[in-house]
Amino acid sequence: MKYKIFIMSNKGGVGKTTVAVNLAYSLSEEGYKVGLLDIDIHGPNAPEMLGLKNKRVEAENEKIVPVKFNDNLYIMSIAFLTENQDQPVIWRGPLKTKLINQFIEDVKWPKLDFLVVDLPPGTGDETITIMQILKEDSGSIIVSTPQKVSVMDARKAITVSKKFDIPIIGLIENMSGDVFGIETVEKLAENTKVTFLGKLSMDKTITDFSNKGKPFMVNKKIKAYTEFKNIIEKIKKNLKCYATSD
Repeated sequence: MKYKIFIMSNKGGVGKTTVAVNLAYSLSEEGYKVGLLDIDIHGPNAPEMLGLKNKRVEAENEKIVPVKFNDNLYIMSIAFLTENQDQPVIWRGPLKTKLINQFIEDVKWPKLDFLVVDLPPGTGDETITIMQILKEDSGSIIVSTPQKVSVMDARKAITVSKKFDIPIIGLIENMSGDVFGIETVEKLAENTKVTFLGKLSMDKTITDFSNKGKPFMVNKKIKAYTEFKNIIEKIKKNLKCYATSD
């Protein structure tokens, strides 16, 4: 794996999975081999947003084969392992840590250009484990909505990333606009000397596509496409500064 990208937020409901799914999809459409690793064990929503809710993984030579979305995008999630996806996963830390290790070591990933990791909210076992395992050639993207409480939690995510020596690729302001506010995440980036990657405006189209199990980036005519395309270019540019592998 050449680059590992952690999609973080210390708060739920800010659109972290939307960012992870559409980033992974967009990179795959550019011809990169991309893995999307959903380690939100208690709320694995990435398969739902890609229309893969009812898919199940297969085994090959004692390895788990990730689910393919297209020729270049491979997804792994606990949602593919549960018999009933409406059943909650009630696990303590050791079991979650074991599963995350399996997702890295026991999954038959192809040779990837990018591994996009959709982290759960907060800074619990999943976040700590994955950052320790995949630290080399990695970077974090922190997603926040403009409200004060969300920005406060984004600041905590910045602290966690720095504590584990994970370079911060940048901050994204999601749901930007009249409803939740604007430019507060950009101000946080300025105050913390972190790159501001850009904003995604509040747009019902994004929700509509997610509900249909499609990345909103399939629609090149909407405003969100242009906004996110610019964000992706900044992400790739910053990653080149952090990576050391060939």
